[in-house]
Amino acid sequence: MKIKIISVGRAKNKHIIHLSNVYKDRIKRYTKLEEVVLKSGTNQSENERILIHLKNNKGLNYGLSEDGMNLNSNDFAKMLNNNEKQTSFVIGGPKGINSKVKENCNQIIALSLMTFTHEMAQLFLLEQLYRAFTIFQNIKYHK
Repeated sequence: MKIKIISVGRAKNKHIIHLSNVYKDRIKRYTKLEEVVLKSGTNQSENERILIHLKNNKGLNYGLSEDGMNLNSNDFAKMLNNNEKQTSFVIGGPKGINSKVKENCNQIIALSLMTFTHEMAQLFLLEQLYRAFTIFQNIKYHK
């Protein structure tokens, strides 16, 4: 399996960058991790660039949006474990992903009912990805 994270805008907060790097290093023990960071712009231009990447993807695409399906960590791990191909996650810019991007995703999931900055969303996604790998590897991290 390969994990691909498509996001808009680079993280600027040095503490979030550090924590994100910690989780990236942990995830790389279990799978390949690819990051695609798209340049910030208008919501329309951001979503057009996301669509270009989604159309070239093989495997499953998950869009992150506060109006997506809520999963607990175990369900997220099961969802991830059921895919042997590339799994891509899309994190939009400040205004999120639009309906065209959502239509090109296999599933829209929520990290929370709350809204987060793209920096925080990426950090939380990375932590949940690592947690998922520890769940299905039966490594003591989750609870």
